[in-house]
Amino acid sequence: MRASLTRLFATSASIMSSSSSSFYALTGVKGDGAVVSMEEFRGKVVYATNVASKWGATRREYAQFEKLGQRWGMNNLVILGFPSREFGAQEYPTDAEIADFAQAKNFPGILMKLGKVTGKDAPEVWKFFQKETSAKDPTWNFNGKFLVSKNGVVCTTTAATVEADIAKLMEE
Repeated sequence: MRASLTRLFATSASIMSSSSSSFYALTGVKGDGAVVSMEEFRGKVVYATNVASKWGATRREYAQFEKLGQRWGMNNLVILGFPSREFGAQEYPTDAEIADFAQAKNFPGILMKLGKVTGKDAPEVWKFFQKETSAKDPTWNFNGKFLVSKNGVVCTTTAATVEADIAKLMEE
């Protein structure tokens, strides 16, 4: 399994070793306060990124979310958005406002609770992604991008390669 993923991502994403059961043992808090178990996503590809509603690239990023949702559907791809005001306060100050914005942009994923994506106060799921891939804290909005394979292997990706990387994971 690891060898095939390494070949798949050799040119477009950084793959690191992962304990597939660990991701599925985690939970996170959604913007509406409900707890979501990552176990719900077993057998699906997960795309996680930090999001902001008021940045220049927001339109492009949310259009890409919509396109990915249309292509793969929620039964195959789960998009997790981690809103943060850490970078220029370019996110709304409340989860309700973020949800309204995302709904208006046809966001096909799950918005996690507004919070930090840097340092010790980042959500457990986000810290897990960083630990598994040796990724540093994001330096700006939409800068932290992670993929989880259908079997729970975590890797990093980029804006330029995320669509192709998701397609490769879907083939597994």
